Amino acid sequence: MPAFRPFRSFALSLAFAVFSSSFLLAVPARAQPTPTPTPHPAAYAILVGSNEGGAGQAPLRYAEDDARSVAQVLRELGRYGDADLRLLVRPDPAKVLAAIDDVAARLRARTERGEQAVLVFYYSGHARANAVSLGADELPLATLRERLRAVPTTLTIVVLDACQSGSFARVKGAEPAADFSFNSVSRLTQRGIAVMASSTAQELSQESDELRSSYFTHHLVVALRGAGDADADGRVSLDEAYRYAYRRTLAATTRTQVGGQHVTLETDLSGQGEVPVTYPAEAKSQLELPGPLEGRILVQHVQSGAIAAEVQKAKGPPLRLAFVSGAYDVTVRAPGAILQCHAALADNRVASLDLHACTPAVAAATSAKGDGADGGAEPDSPSPPVFGRISELDRWRLELGVGLRGHIHDAYVDRLNEFGYEEPLLPPAPITGSVGVSRAFSPAFAAVLQTEPLASGKWVRDLGAGNQHSDFVATSGFGSGIYLRATYDVAWFGVYAQAGGGISVGSTTFSSVDAALTRSTTDHSIGYLVGGAIGANFSMKRYVSFFGQLSYLRAPTVSNLIGDTHDLGGVALTTGIRLGTGENR
Repeated sequence: MPAFRPFRSFALSLAFAVFSSSFLLAVPARAQPTPTPTPHPAAYAILVGSNEGGAGQAPLRYAEDDARSVAQVLRELGRYGDADLRLLVRPDPAKVLAAIDDVAARLRARTERGEQAVLVFYYSGHARANAVSLGADELPLATLRERLRAVPTTLTIVVLDACQSGSFARVKGAEPAADFSFNSVSRLTQRGIAVMASSTAQELSQESDELRSSYFTHHLVVALRGAGDADADGRVSLDEAYRYAYRRTLAATTRTQVGGQHVTLETDLSGQGEVPVTYPAEAKSQLELPGPLEGRILVQHVQSGAIAAEVQKAKGPPLRLAFVSGAYDVTVRAPGAILQCHAALADNRVASLDLHACTPAVAAATSAKGDGADGGAEPDSPSPPVFGRISELDRWRLELGVGLRGHIHDAYVDRLNEFGYEEPLLPPAPITGSVGVSRAFSPAFAAVLQTEPLASGKWVRDLGAGNQHSDFVATSGFGSGIYLRATYDVAWFGVYAQAGGGISVGSTTFSSVDAALTRSTTDHSIGYLVGGAIGANFSMKRYVSFFGQLSYLRAPTVSNLIGDTHDLGGVALTTGIRLGTGENR
């Protein structure tokens, strides 16, 4: 059997799309009495992703996202229009077969007019030896094969990627004893059909929590975005994408617990020549990595937090990668240094990564994954988080604080003093606290939703009668605000500043006490608050950090009958803990 070169779902669909275009242009037209120009091929892609498995199959994390990624790359760089792509997320078998039949009907009309046609079918999800799993239902491979063979195409590309969940490196493929990759190729390969699989018949495919994708799909997509363009002609061919994905996937999985994964590709496309899959040179925005740069480069989209690319670059010619416009954080792990950079990509422009504008960073202390060895890691193998990088899991934090707050002496308090009200010898404890949730948008900026008690006060007026008769006024309140926080981290230590505002709710209680009776009334009021804080953050453990901060709030909330307003804010000194779901930066 020819050697497999797994192109995973991602690759397949992408490859298909562009594959179709170039491939059809390269196929010689049949002899005709009167030669006519070969029309542009009709190309369609059906992309299926399902995280849900059947009995005994744990839900996946990234199969559906991988299908979306394939669709996105085909749309951006593969010359596929929205009408050419059918994205099916968690479908049942009937919906998949209906989509195939619908595309078959569309292509039949074109082939009857002598046009060439291409179909890319991509599946990412669970599978058993003889069927793909779509939730509780299964679609037999025999049925899938017959429907795909019935589609009137010049070329059909089938990518079947069976996945199963795991921890950091999670296994794909339902049962090692009956590898899905082997079965898919042995049952589907025929002339006019190319079958891609994510591993050989003796291996298991793997997912990466760090990349939020399968290893293969991630490196295939990076190849299609330009990293695989070995001859620098602005196009990535099927062979170029395969060779890049093969090398990077093998390097990335060599040190995982499951072991090395070899991408395989089996085709029967003799005489077709180079098959372009994507056209990065046509992208609206591109990021150029300078020629002298070498090392491991990780590119992260700031707004979504998604890992856009991870590449290993050697010194040599510049490398261009095609992305959608927007802001990107770039972490460069070069020999002897780690740099944190920022790139802003705009349409119709090539932005070169400015290394002089990057800032040095320090790697966090962690232990190696896989066999526990510390040395000899492949350049593409997953590495510990580095300073400045923030994954989706890192973005949320629960924040708990406790401290002391002083109250403000203002015109409201002066008025109470004029009427004989004074603070008691034991005023209310100035203890305060806070509960908040923060959401980071980049390594340097986060939004914080915080609720905290405001300053409380009590003033007593002695009416004589042997301290048996007195009046007192008490104020208290709490506030909730949204703050923008800017952070500068250096390894385990960081400093930050934040500012924002929100609403405050206050209460004023008037009480009169004598030997026989206590009378009391309470008024409530609503106001605004604005404030800011400066502080320091100490990352002590994984997922846990401690902080100390000095803050000031202005919260004019309670008023008396003659128009004096009391500010329930003041200066506070607090300390606390931040708990996250990912590594602390």
